Amino acid sequence: MADPHEDTVEPSAPAEELPARDNTTQSSLVTALVALGAVAVCVLVGSLVDAQTGTLMLAGVAYGGAAVRMALPAGRSFSVRRRAIDVTLMVGFGVALTVLGLAVPLD
Repeated sequence: MADPHEDTVEPSAPAEELPARDNTTQSSLVTALVALGAVAVCVLVGSLVDAQTGTLMLAGVAYGGAAVRMALPAGRSFSVRRRAIDVTLMVGFGVALTVLGLAVPLD
């Protein structure tokens, strides 16, 4: 009689090797780190130097992100949505920050 505590499942075939990590994941990580670093610099400038300057710098980062999103191929960018939606959102964010930075007096 077989021991009830004995594992009767036969071992499966050897595990397949995981595919090599592609460059898409690595480029997405680099893209995210560059964006995070740019925003951090804008926040530091805004808090240490001048809020208006930091806001306008952040608007520039948004415009730059829109330009990069338009220029890079679809597979090489940090994308979740369609390119047109990403570019529209970033340009809109940049316009809103530009208007805010230029219209609000900080005196």
